[in-house]
Amino acid sequence: MGLALVYTDEYRRLDFGPGHPMRGDRYERAMAVFREKGLLGEGKVTIESPRPASFEELTSFHTTEYVKRVQALSKIGSGSITPDTPIFPGIYEAGAISVGGSIKAMELVLDGAYPAAGNLCGGWHHAFAETGRGFCIFNDIAIIVTLMLQRGVGRVMVLDIDAHHGDGTQRAFYRRNDVLTVSFHQDPRTLYPFASGFVDEAGEGDGLGYNFNVPMPPDAKDADFIYAFDALVPALLESYRPDVLVLQMGVDGHCSGIVSHLSYSLKSYDHASRVLAELLRGTHTKLIFLGGGGFVHPTLGLGWGVQIANFAGIPSDIDVEADARNCGNRHEPLALVKRTVDALLPRVEGLQRK
Repeated sequence: MGLALVYTDEYRRLDFGPGHPMRGDRYERAMAVFREKGLLGEGKVTIESPRPASFEELTSFHTTEYVKRVQALSKIGSGSITPDTPIFPGIYEAGAISVGGSIKAMELVLDGAYPAAGNLCGGWHHAFAETGRGFCIFNDIAIIVTLMLQRGVGRVMVLDIDAHHGDGTQRAFYRRNDVLTVSFHQDPRTLYPFASGFVDEAGEGDGLGYNFNVPMPPDAKDADFIYAFDALVPALLESYRPDVLVLQMGVDGHCSGIVSHLSYSLKSYDHASRVLAELLRGTHTKLIFLGGGGFVHPTLGLGWGVQIANFAGIPSDIDVEADARNCGNRHEPLALVKRTVDALLPRVEGLQRK
């Protein structure tokens, strides 16, 4: 059945302008890397086209007032949602096609067309119900999870490996136990969004125990990420047994990055995706993967590409080891990372499927 990648040239409309990291060419440049590295073609990764998300789909999570505000600002073509998320002409349409790509990926896996599907122009984890922020117009993760729950999906796990804490996603499901949220990110005392993403944020009410944050120190390397990932993620998947895993696969934690201080190499993204592919093989859990952050080329395409290759079970001409040497590494994780894992393990062990 293979793997589907939702893509359209219309994604280039998502462009915040000169001087902003989020430019419209990032998706086509990533696709060029995929072609160069042999990821696309017959029997490999199938390209599927999205449609724009409807007003009703956007307001399944976002407030009606906010969506109407974006519509109005889109026609004016100037101003800002927040200082880091400026308005441009057609921003509503750009946001709607972006979310539509994630909805398409959701539909493909829920309808049984593919066991895994993804949307490069997705993973907008900072937007809240009432506002966009942090480069995120609409929160496609929260939207598709809400739609899946409405369709009768029983349990969803959201795993976020972007350099920044998935604060919008955490807030959306903080009081629910049918959504397990897990975020690996740079210590929020040192990086946006600053106000959330700490170890002790465990959920509230029915959601108590169903939110996990794994803050990593600045300059964390492959040894740190891989240690924490291996200690926590397999056990969480085994305990929770989600019907769908939504992966925010942002690669802005790479050592070449311009929006974080993490120092991962492609080895971290290769390892995480290999482990996930193996864990999901033979289970009922479906996979939806969403692009997330990454703003340096060709690293963006390489980081996304190595993950897609692993999910599709195909070889790629991406030299992970050479990149690891360029980024530098340690053989042992930092003591601080070990302490973070030790603080979370009792909660992992206590998580039981209800």
